[in-house]
Amino acid sequence: MDRINIIEKINKLIEDANTNRFKDCKATMDSSLEALSLSEKIDYPLGRALSLYRLSEVYVNTGNYSKALDILFISLDFFIKEGILDLQLGIYILFGVIFFELGDYERSMEFYTTAETVAKEIDTGKNFYSFSSTKSSMVIVLNNIAEIYNFLKDYKEAFKYYYMAYKIDKKLAFSSSKGVILLSLGQIYYLTGSYYKASIFTHKSLKYMEKYNYKLLEAEAYKFLGLIYWKKNDLIKAQCYFEKAMNFNEEESAPYYRIDLYIHYYKFLEYRKDDNGALKALQTAYDLSIGNNLLEKAPELAALLAKFHERLGDYQTAYKYFKMYYEYEKTFLESLHKLRINSISVQKKIQQIENEKRDMAEKNQRLRIKSEELKLIVENISIISALGQKITATLNLSEIVEILHSSIKTFMNIDLFGIGLYHEENAVIEYLDVMENEKRVKKPSTYMSNKYSFFATCIKSGKVIIINDLSTEFPKYLDEETYDSFKLKSNFELNSLIFCPLFINNEIIGVMTVQSREKNAITAYSKEMIKSLSSYAAIAVNNAIKSMELEKEIHRRKIIQQESEELNEKLLHLSENDAMTGIANRRKFDSYFNTVWDSSVLAREYISLILLDIDYFKEYNDNYGHIEGDNCIIKIADALSSFKELTHFVSRYGGDEFIIILPNCALETALTFSNNLKNRIATLHIIHEFSEVSDIVTCSIGVTSIIPHFNITINEFIRKADNALYLAKERGRNQIASINEYNF
Repeated sequence: MDRINIIEKINKLIEDANTNRFKDCKATMDSSLEALSLSEKIDYPLGRALSLYRLSEVYVNTGNYSKALDILFISLDFFIKEGILDLQLGIYILFGVIFFELGDYERSMEFYTTAETVAKEIDTGKNFYSFSSTKSSMVIVLNNIAEIYNFLKDYKEAFKYYYMAYKIDKKLAFSSSKGVILLSLGQIYYLTGSYYKASIFTHKSLKYMEKYNYKLLEAEAYKFLGLIYWKKNDLIKAQCYFEKAMNFNEEESAPYYRIDLYIHYYKFLEYRKDDNGALKALQTAYDLSIGNNLLEKAPELAALLAKFHERLGDYQTAYKYFKMYYEYEKTFLESLHKLRINSISVQKKIQQIENEKRDMAEKNQRLRIKSEELKLIVENISIISALGQKITATLNLSEIVEILHSSIKTFMNIDLFGIGLYHEENAVIEYLDVMENEKRVKKPSTYMSNKYSFFATCIKSGKVIIINDLSTEFPKYLDEETYDSFKLKSNFELNSLIFCPLFINNEIIGVMTVQSREKNAITAYSKEMIKSLSSYAAIAVNNAIKSMELEKEIHRRKIIQQESEELNEKLLHLSENDAMTGIANRRKFDSYFNTVWDSSVLAREYISLILLDIDYFKEYNDNYGHIEGDNCIIKIADALSSFKELTHFVSRYGGDEFIIILPNCALETALTFSNNLKNRIATLHIIHEFSEVSDIVTCSIGVTSIIPHFNITINEFIRKADNALYLAKERGRNQIASINEYNF
């Protein structure tokens, strides 16, 4: 095959990858890899750059950001040199998405801003695709900017950007976002509690996703419909949409989205008290995260499984998953650290590429400087990794402080090292042992209201505080009077200070500080090293605290378990059973009936309902007294509950009324059962001289039966049984009347 034919084949493979990228990740990857192999074989730079670009999209969609970062800048370098604007914009968007997922929102916004600048030039510049335009590009840029504000819960700003994108894309028949902007609006309405609007926009998004064959996000839209109808308390529709979302195969739904779907479905089933289904959904999500090596999801899922088994009283399994949570969290932090090192490298390369066009000499100088910095960082990656493993391997807080202190001393001079733990419930900062002048000292706790405390300032801002000359930089944090008081309170002069917040799942658990007498002691290198170590410090401290809490909790629960089980049994009996008769009360009836009704709807099975009323009970009560009246009700309740002829559920429905549910039972069988039940009550021979139908206690019975469906409610069904009971009384009492399903 000659070069021209190979290039034609490469172009066809890349076009296939472009077509499949919205619906089939595997097909996109296969086409891209084949095109890349052929391009490298014949040295075809454009084909190589395009193949890597499409391949990186797959990696981003499947959560493999490390691989995406490894190859994206290669394509960007080529597209910048060739001046291809629409492809440059696509890569800047991907960089923005990656940094957003890594939690670096400032860098993410920088890339989106760069993409916005490029988008404005597309109409007048060079593009690879003829259909590229400034308007269609701005839709994607604005939607991604809105995603950042949405995640940060600035819904007002997020809605502004979403709506700007929506107005543009609406004129383009939503071809730019393939319906994604409609889904985004549906999501923000959902988050702000406007479930009606959320439903409308999400349904509209599905229409356009189906039109443009955007399979990768159709499942996401169905998931959101499930969440919306759950919020609207329409659990049947919610179940339906969750099932639709789960019906998409692995090629049509990226693993990251499938995991998120199963997490929400688990919460939905847990809400419905379906522990078996919830555990199965949660386990599926966990298996997907492990199978696809999605380390950012594994800790969260291990924690959920631990809490789930803990709630079920399976403390051994709970403890196993708690341990796995700590292990996965540690692995994830190590992976995240490597990703961040990689992302720093990529950003530097991007900057170098852009600078090359302006000033080659200046670029080379920066390359040498950055290369030295990267070399220094790379040389210490193994050190940081080893230290991280050592720190997270212990659950002793004193050992953690000692390891961190010794480690930081290897790359800078320090006079004070400490960790403060933040207790939000009482706004107190509790210090672990502080290393001051090589001595371990105890520091008293302080309150968040302490105006002298940099720890409190760091916690409030949630940002790293870096000071290299306190005497000149203090006005950023302290007024002059407070600074003078601060100096008097310190027993030696400190000039360089860094305070790093310790985050676990976006929540601050404390602050780590490194301080030195030297001015300018905190270099760019030492800053990055300390920040990297602070990530390990956070997980190590959290592991130690959680381990101690877990041990205490397990011990406490073992002590009270036996007492609580007995108490729970008593409370459950009191809450679900009638105090006088001991049979089920109205609350237990409602719960049981809802369950039987739902299962009958799904199985298309009959369900029968019996309402039974004691004839002339008022006269019995008035003449024999309330004590005898109560005894009468108790005897009949005993007879109803002990009747073994059919599987049935009996409950006291009112003063002298009882209601009986017969699952999987048609009307004819229910009538036979009712007649036998009526005869059973007659055999009790409870004397009733004041009855107008008999000299013993008798009953009137109403019976109805139906295969439940969506056009009738439980209350309507109960009313039919009540009507049948009324009919039995109207006919003279001491008899049975029925209403069949054709009268509904």
